[in-house]
Amino acid sequence: MAGDFREMFDLRRLDSRQLGMVEFVLSSPAYIDTFEPYLRSVRESMNKMILDRTQKRKDEYPDEFLVGGIVMIDGLLKFFALILIEINEERVQDAMSSMTPDRFYEEQRQRGAVRPVVGIDQQPEPDAYRPEEDY
Repeated sequence: MAGDFREMFDLRRLDSRQLGMVEFVLSSPAYIDTFEPYLRSVRESMNKMILDRTQKRKDEYPDEFLVGGIVMIDGLLKFFALILIEINEERVQDAMSSMTPDRFYEEQRQRGAVRPVVGIDQQPEPDAYRPEEDY
């Protein structure tokens, strides 16, 4: 890769709170177990595609697109690794200090990541109101 990737991925653009939030995300299992391997697999797919020299592939995915994607993924992985090396646990804790359990639950609920807790034989929302079932 030509040039220094830190010209594009400059940590100084983030304030301490933003950097703490990025560190929190990157130190989570979601990044380590899922997102990083996903990025590496996309990079590997692009690398394999660039070896296909057919015109059909070039029409669908030009060389410049594939090379740009590979360089971008390499830059992101290096940037994320740099953040993980320089991780400051105190900054992560400070960034997440405003995240109360209620606020965390509400954000998860709005994203659809959690559902109401109900009994095993109950639906989350009743089909219709039945007075005979009202005690």
